[in-house]
Amino acid sequence: MEAFISRLMRASVLLSGIIILAGTSMYLASGNDSCPVNMFEPSWILFGDPFLAPSHIIFMGFIVLIGTPLLRIILSVAVYAKMKDWEFTAITGIVFTLLLVSMVLGVG
Repeated sequence: MEAFISRLMRASVLLSGIIILAGTSMYLASGNDSCPVNMFEPSWILFGDPFLAPSHIIFMGFIVLIGTPLLRIILSVAVYAKMKDWEFTAITGIVFTLLLVSMVLGVG
């Protein structure tokens, strides 16, 4: 399972790099630097305004990059639960909950 998680994390980081590179290339080719100031709301993250602007593509790459460790934690919870290691399942679940709460509240 560790090998699978490792491959998945490498693929996720590679995908993030490709997305960021694509957005940067779009920016350099078009010169479009439209990016809403202080508009990082869920609707902008999902749909963008304007959608598929270089800034939006780059931001989506960073979302994938930030999601990579979260994916690792989710998979770790599943692995520990499958192994019936309840102590590590609880600890990893608490870490995941704290990360989600801090992201939603914007703390840290």
